[in-house]
Amino acid sequence: MKLEHRGHALELYASGAIRSDRTLLVADLHLGKETVFQKSGLAIPSGATQATLNRLQQQIHEMEITRIVVLGDLLHAAIGWTESLESMLGETMQSASGLRWELVAGNHDRRSHQQLRRLGWIVQEPPVIDGKMRWLHEPDAPDSPAPTSEHRPFETTLCGHLHPSYIVPIDAKRTAKVPCFWIRPDSIVLPAYGGWVGTHAIQPSRQDRVLLCVEGDLIEWKLH
Repeated sequence: MKLEHRGHALELYASGAIRSDRTLLVADLHLGKETVFQKSGLAIPSGATQATLNRLQQQIHEMEITRIVVLGDLLHAAIGWTESLESMLGETMQSASGLRWELVAGNHDRRSHQQLRRLGWIVQEPPVIDGKMRWLHEPDAPDSPAPTSEHRPFETTLCGHLHPSYIVPIDAKRTAKVPCFWIRPDSIVLPAYGGWVGTHAIQPSRQDRVLLCVEGDLIEWKLH
């Protein structure tokens, strides 16, 4: 879906990605999460990390971009960093070796910055200002004061962290939490790109927009 947000021409994908010109942005892959649970003694099947990277690799190859930016929580935890994860991530990067790989560090990426830099990632602490955009991991608090125009070099903010979803009715008795883009007047919160990460049900205001990610399609949910 093509969307203009505060002067920026964006393309939103049901995968949870956003394209801005020749940059692809995603958030919250949480790679290695199953390994973290397995090391805690839980019988969690493997495969979520590879599936997420396969999806990312396929999407990269379908478009002409020069860089990919992860808006935090590329990894789930430092303890999940294994030779297998490093190999999978390295193979994904090699398959699109001409790209610039950037991470706006999230809370789950702590203690993994050096390993990522060794692989070729550019790791930056938020906020990152790119032209008229600001990139964060955690959204601004709803009651935080807006910067005045002379101190605000950006027009919009892209962020993640919340894994937003919206509760929609299925029938008279059942509801479902559906991952979504949460489009606010000054920012867009991306859904989690990774599989098996859970979601947080949002409560948008009347001035917001919600785009549901449903089986490969984006559907705008009309807010009452």
